Amino acid sequence: LLPTPLASNTVTLGQLLSDPLDPSSESFISTSIRQVLREPSIQSRYKDLVSHDDEGRLVSSLSGRPLSPSQENLLVIQADEMKYCSLKHPSASFDALSNDPAAQSWFRQMQNRPLYYVVGVQQLKNPTFKRAVIREGSVAEASSDSKIRIPMHVRRDSAMDFDAPTNDGVYGLEVRKVKCRVGSRTEPHSLDDIGLSWSYHMLDAEQDLQLSIGLGYALSAAELRGLAGIVSDD
Repeated sequence: LLPTPLASNTVTLGQLLSDPLDPSSESFISTSIRQVLREPSIQSRYKDLVSHDDEGRLVSSLSGRPLSPSQENLLVIQADEMKYCSLKHPSASFDALSNDPAAQSWFRQMQNRPLYYVVGVQQLKNPTFKRAVIREGSVAEASSDSKIRIPMHVRRDSAMDFDAPTNDGVYGLEVRKVKCRVGSRTEPHSLDDIGLSWSYHMLDAEQDLQLSIGLGYALSAAELRGLAGIVSDD
């Protein structure tokens, strides 16, 4: 679940991002790599209960969890359709991307910076948001002022009201950590490099320089929230 949803055309499968929460950040999309996708998972009449913070950012899905009557900042999300698309073979797709000369040039520019590889995208069609409360153990719509304005990332300075007609967007991302660096072939790995799958690409044999690219695990929901500065016990 993204703290701030993204406009549908701002992120795509197989994209490399420097900030998965900000579509205006530096990114790379290969024009030469053909992505192999899984069959999309589609759910009609989608409904979910989520929590939000005081800034209107989405924090966590609460469906199926025990709920306290004192719990605040709840939203019921309803949508005509939820669609989840993902890469069928993310590791193989990333290996192909790592061998793309254009991608290698971008990796070299972004060396030593945290990067992210998009492997799954969740989109909602025509979603609505209403405030909710817990009454006698059940979720109920708030009696008044149930509508809420939630920001959407289109540009750094933009937001959109989800009561507007154009409210489709990306509400969830699955991204995997990526590391890259340029150095000597004999340069040792650090402890932080453990657990990543590495590939090595010679840049300059005379200067003994190689590009090292590592693909790591998928970010957890807590890690994704942490990128937005959100600390939650959920």
